[in-house]
Amino acid sequence: MTPAVQVGGARSRWRRAVVAWSLWALAVLGFAVIVWFDHLLRQAGRPDLALLSTSDVGPYVLATMSAVTVGAVLASRRPAHPVGWLLLALGLSVMASGVATGYADYGLMARPGALPGTEYAAAYTNISVLLAAACLGFILLLTPTGSLPSARWRW
Repeated sequence: MTPAVQVGGARSRWRRAVVAWSLWALAVLGFAVIVWFDHLLRQAGRPDLALLSTSDVGPYVLATMSAVTVGAVLASRRPAHPVGWLLLALGLSVMASGVATGYADYGLMARPGALPGTEYAAAYTNISVLLAAACLGFILLLTPTGSLPSARWRW
């Protein structure tokens, strides 16, 4: 193996690690945006629409942030393993759903007409359930080895 190939492989792995941790940072930023929309909804007199107001949200946020963190660690250390990327996609889809829900609630119910594209955000909220379910299904299917369980599962 030539040194140029080794350097290129290390450089590619390093880039994938940067992408994985950038997606993790995006998920953390999404959580901050959800908190901000909750604050705006409370200021607008609609605390009933806030996502983080009930007591059962704590485990939900903990599970989502854990999935994103484990996904970032796995994707940065073993970039070829698909489960890390799927965990990142699962966490990001859940966080994006929370951001879209906060945006839609604020733009449609708390301050109607204040934000553009609230109908699209509300539609994404419904679609994001399908994305999360697909990611979760593939995570459960590929978890131990990163490949399908047996030859029968292949096309």
